[in-house]
Amino acid sequence: MLNTLHLKTFIAVIDHGNYSAAAEYLHMSQPTVTLHIRALEDELENIRLFQRVGQQMRPTPAGDELIDIAREMLALAARAEENIKSLHGQVSGQIALGCGASVGERLLPALCARFRTHFPAIALSSTIAPNEQLIEWLGAQQLHVLILDEHVRRRGWESLLLGIERIVAIAPRNHALLTHNAVPATELRGLPLVLPRDGTPQRRTIEDALRRRNVGAADLVVALETDSTEMMLAAVRAGLGIAFVPQLRLPRTRDLAIIDLAGIALQQEWYAVRQRDRSAPRALQEFFAFVASEDARKIVQREGLKSPTLT
Repeated sequence: MLNTLHLKTFIAVIDHGNYSAAAEYLHMSQPTVTLHIRALEDELENIRLFQRVGQQMRPTPAGDELIDIAREMLALAARAEENIKSLHGQVSGQIALGCGASVGERLLPALCARFRTHFPAIALSSTIAPNEQLIEWLGAQQLHVLILDEHVRRRGWESLLLGIERIVAIAPRNHALLTHNAVPATELRGLPLVLPRDGTPQRRTIEDALRRRNVGAADLVVALETDSTEMMLAAVRAGLGIAFVPQLRLPRTRDLAIIDLAGIALQQEWYAVRQRDRSAPRALQEFFAFVASEDARKIVQREGLKSPTLT
């Protein structure tokens, strides 16, 4: 019978790339990690699970074969523990959350704080990364729930609309375009712009809206791409260009102002995303039920987003 502690150590090496990083993650010494891996290899009749490639430990073919099985065994062990504890009226367990920048960083802490008032025995962790990386980790079951500015359409996955925010174009207050109302989008042709990273949902939203106003990708002069709203604001202040940012992140200062672009109303939707699984741990079921609740919708609205079910 494979030892779950050995399997947990094996997965940590897989996820972190080497023994020392896995040891830091597990709060173990590196020799202890080495002993656990050797013990696991002994349990498998001395089959090597890793090979060293530079500073990284790469799985052997046998190690590759074990990855999914090890994750499944650990998930089953955790689920059994959680279900037994829930018989005593206490829901426990661990939920790994992921989010993008901007609203995700603001919204997730507020949701987590309220959730833990109901379920204090459930441990939460969070990871901030680009959408494509978060989606990959959710598919590999390394994360359980994502907060994304993207409706993910995959068989067996669920995307729950949490809220909607307005995106606005901003410039330094002395910018020439701020002297006019209802500025045609075509006025942006040839002007330096500060935009979200190419390929991101927010970038696509902006480009689609401009295209409908006869401003194509070839007309855009991108001075800076960044996922950081703070960097966008700093870039505008520095005179780098006009930026598109969530209106809620616009500081109440006199040095920046919103450009009134005629016929353009930009909105960004935010979703909670998970894999559907009727046998999911109770902790995960409770968290997703919470983000769909009226209580969570009020938090979303308080953070400044338009809730799809509240007015």
